[in-house]
Amino acid sequence: MLEAITRPIGSVLRAASRPETYPGHVRELTSTLLTASVWPAGWREGDEPDRAPTGGDDPESSVGTPVLLVHGFGANKSNWLFVERYLRQAGFGRVDALNYNPLTHDVPALAGQVVDRARSLQERYGVERIHLIGHSLGGVLVRYAVQVHDLENVGVAATISSPHGGIRLARHASWMGLRHPASGIDLAPHSPVMRSFRETARPLPTRFVAYYSNLDLIVPARRAIIREPELGATNILVKDHGHVSIMLSRRLATSIVTQLGAADGLAGYGAPVTRLRGPNEAPATAERDLPQAVSE
Repeated sequence: MLEAITRPIGSVLRAASRPETYPGHVRELTSTLLTASVWPAGWREGDEPDRAPTGGDDPESSVGTPVLLVHGFGANKSNWLFVERYLRQAGFGRVDALNYNPLTHDVPALAGQVVDRARSLQERYGVERIHLIGHSLGGVLVRYAVQVHDLENVGVAATISSPHGGIRLARHASWMGLRHPASGIDLAPHSPVMRSFRETARPLPTRFVAYYSNLDLIVPARRAIIREPELGATNILVKDHGHVSIMLSRRLATSIVTQLGAADGLAGYGAPVTRLRGPNEAPATAERDLPQAVSE
């Protein structure tokens, strides 16, 4: 009990002693304002598959594998403007973003929407393979679609600041009027959804990649990593970003492109990296070292 109280205090004090912490929080505030400014555009576009012609002929794409993007709670497809630009520049022209309502469905049902959209894209383009990328709650939906709903032929399932270990605030969501499981019970640390992640963990052909940050005040780093060893997940730190600003990080976008490019065997991308590490830095040797692993 004492450790549970003192550990967060110690983390805050260590963060406050780092000069990089304060620009990081300013970056988070600026990114939040920018994200809010483009939020209406994400709904005006509707929820039809983006630029997805029938038959599989797509002149914009030099890569056959489509990529499905799944936003977080309260967001929409406008959150992916920066990441999508990097993907398209790398040749991933078959990029689609899913809009969904987290107040009307629980996590299993929303993950079912991810499965349906993924299969629709596979059928539309005439391919078997697909990549999934999710931010925050969207990453939980991506993982649930692959691990629990058994969505097949997913090459890379990448999550960004997603609460794989649950978040304690979710246990109190019903007190604030957020009574639906998608916004409350399902994201609590000991919810049936979180238990299903632990109980169904097994070796899968999908490559799991979890991005996390040391300045995320919504989903702390220790809860944004995938711990189950059976999945063989790669946890990558994008340092000195918050829950929103990480979506505008050049380091994040570049790493995602590298992961997908390597998975598809594109020339010049080599093998998928295991983590982002500073030039003079040794690998992290303990869980407590993870948030200090990489310099931006």
